[in-house]
Amino acid sequence: MTRPITLILSLAFIILRHISFAQDELTEMLARDSKRDTKAYFIRSLEGKKRKVIVMPDYVSHVLKIYCLKDTVRIDGYWDVPPKVHLLGNNFIKVDYEVRGGSGVGLGNTVIICIRRHKLFEAMHALRYLTGEGAGEEDIYKINVNLIKNDKRIYNLTVKVHDEVHSKYTPEINYNYNNNTVLSFDRDKNVFYSIKGNLYGTFNMYDPKTEKETQQQVRGNYPVIILGKNNYYFIKDGWYALGDNNSLQKYTSRPSL
Repeated sequence: MTRPITLILSLAFIILRHISFAQDELTEMLARDSKRDTKAYFIRSLEGKKRKVIVMPDYVSHVLKIYCLKDTVRIDGYWDVPPKVHLLGNNFIKVDYEVRGGSGVGLGNTVIICIRRHKLFEAMHALRYLTGEGAGEEDIYKINVNLIKNDKRIYNLTVKVHDEVHSKYTPEINYNYNNNTVLSFDRDKNVFYSIKGNLYGTFNMYDPKTEKETQQQVRGNYPVIILGKNNYYFIKDGWYALGDNNSLQKYTSRPSL
């Protein structure tokens, strides 16, 4: 009677050992890929000093880290695809990265980084594209960002917004929206914005790091980026996307409100 039990336990041990070994191999492979895809870039701080910025995709922890000598921006919920990095002039670095979406949904974000006094600032952080298909409906949203640098260190971004919906069964909801907008630069907060807007009330705050929602009071006047149907508020040290039912979705892991 004990022999079959011993055999079963031995087989279970071998299988678990094999799974553990395979997981260790996968972790090592992801760590090697993270090291391979980690890149350093040089930009000028807003005071004109040369600074090194490192973009590190951590495929093991599903985190994208952007850091300089004394500061780090951490992006949770990152999907394990190498980020695409572009220098915008001498003072800004744009990082396009992928986000884990649901079934049939593609998601990607854009963050634009600048430096002042060794601190990193998210000059812009927004949804870059969204694609979805199902139940006879197709959704496409995407933006294209470019920098315009004027004289006297005045910066502007141009953003092209494309948003369309095609429904097979409810064609009355179909639309095709295109718009070009220009964002100004706030040199006090070091962010781009469309307008300065008031935001008051109790909001459901979603944090991608903890994957939890909490309720918090928000009261104040903030830089706002308006990109079609999407509005982003720069509150404290981070960007928040305004959603339905008084919800604010937090980007990166800067301190909570």
